[in-house]
Amino acid sequence: MASNIMAPPAATLYEEDFVLWTQGMARLIENRQTEGLDWDNLAEEIRDLGNSLKSAMISHLENLLIHLINWELQPQRRTRSREDTISNSRREIDFLADRTPSLKRHLLESFDNAYTRACRYALRETRLPPQLPSACGPPSRFSTQAFCQSSIIVRRGVFRPV
Repeated sequence: MASNIMAPPAATLYEEDFVLWTQGMARLIENRQTEGLDWDNLAEEIRDLGNSLKSAMISHLENLLIHLINWELQPQRRTRSREDTISNSRREIDFLADRTPSLKRHLLESFDNAYTRACRYALRETRLPPQLPSACGPPSRFSTQAFCQSSIIVRRGVFRPV
């Protein structure tokens, strides 16, 4: 006996059960069925996915910079834990850059702002006087190209501590 229960429209399902909505949209796309696709929400989710990847890359960059700055500002507090954090941040950046090469450009474009935020956070964390940028070094010292050439090496387009 056929059921008369109608499935909710895709836009409603999007609001009520996101996981179920994604599975339904994926099934329609896999079957090349354009009718029933929730075009507006699909476009928004695809855009958001790209923005999330950009945010993740910048977050890992800032974390890397915070720990590199602290490493430089407080050599007496260099620990294996900090070294592991630096290594983990590099690995995450590598992973994202390998998976999504266009993020390398975004990384370079966002470097100066990420550095400024990282320096402020590092200074607050170390409780050193907030003399930005002198405590962390002049911005030109850590700006994209100078930073890559002095404190870190560029390998595969991704920053590497020396």
